[in-house]
Amino acid sequence: MSNKREIGRRGEEQVADYLRGRGYIILARNFYYGHREIDIIALKDRTVAFVEVKSRSTDRFGTGLESVTPGKIRHIVSAARYFLHRRGYRHHSVRFDVASLDGNRLRYVKDAFHP
Repeated sequence: MSNKREIGRRGEEQVADYLRGRGYIILARNFYYGHREIDIIALKDRTVAFVEVKSRSTDRFGTGLESVTPGKIRHIVSAARYFLHRRGYRHHSVRFDVASLDGNRLRYVKDAFHP
């Protein structure tokens, strides 16, 4: 496994633990719809949070938050719509969050973007 992939896997695990510690239920990890992926899908109080996790060993070249592009947002929203329809969460509130792990620092932004 590449170092970059391992950093990403550990980051996703850290964010899943962070969410569970705040009362979220993890509904899915690495959910794919075609080539589109959502890192973590979590549920709390009838709100489904679609979480993009960006892990970097350093923020020297910008933070993980800065790396969520408009194209990536379109892919996440498309996969989220599919998930909501297929899994029966159409009547829940929806939120798009971004978790950025830059070195050892976790930044979690609720409602980071809107479709």
